[in-house]
Amino acid sequence: MKVLLDSDGASVREITQKVCQNFNTPLYLVKNYTQEFDVFYGNIVNVDISKESADLWIVNNAKNGDLVITNDKGLSSMALAKKAIVLDFNGNIIDNDNILNFLEKRHLSRVMRRDGIYSKIPKRKHEEDLKFKEKLEKLLRRMNMYKFYISSLCPDCPPAIDLVKEKNLDVETVDITDSMKNLKEFLNHRDNSDAFDVIVENNYVGIPCLYKDGRYFFFDYDINEFLEGE
Repeated sequence: MKVLLDSDGASVREITQKVCQNFNTPLYLVKNYTQEFDVFYGNIVNVDISKESADLWIVNNAKNGDLVITNDKGLSSMALAKKAIVLDFNGNIIDNDNILNFLEKRHLSRVMRRDGIYSKIPKRKHEEDLKFKEKLEKLLRRMNMYKFYISSLCPDCPPAIDLVKEKNLDVETVDITDSMKNLKEFLNHRDNSDAFDVIVENNYVGIPCLYKDGRYFFFDYDINEFLEGE
């Protein structure tokens, strides 16, 4: 998992670097080559000065589970299509449930500017920096954990739960029969990963399942081999 920051004019560059450094998370700061600023953590990616260059680089390099940080709602929409997690500079998670609302607001702002109506952008407050930092820390903490998909109705899950406890793994347990949200989250993995092809062909559900950074473990071989692949 990596973080891609839309860095041109970003008010959260320093905060993002500090938090990613604390979590030892790969960070890419994408900017056009005319922009000059110093970084103390992460990799600078210079792109062409054309308007869409940074957006295209981020979209082309974002993968399922990566975190894209941007205030550009058009880029947010494209990143969501790549199954990335999206965070704006105000600490708001942008998802498929709210992106249309944000895009409508962006369109309305463009119409108003075209008609000569401009709204004053308020100076960024310290409280907004704190909110962004707290949300980013929470996201990275969660993203660095294993996801452990189980079902309370599954007879194969108790031995897997005992093994995870034995290995003292830091996991976020998701019971897919606990809520529709949990089920949809699991099905998103199942429907979008080749790792489930054999499972689907054999009419299995695919749980228990341990997941992290695009890698899945179905408790069908040595868990130590899976963990050593980190």
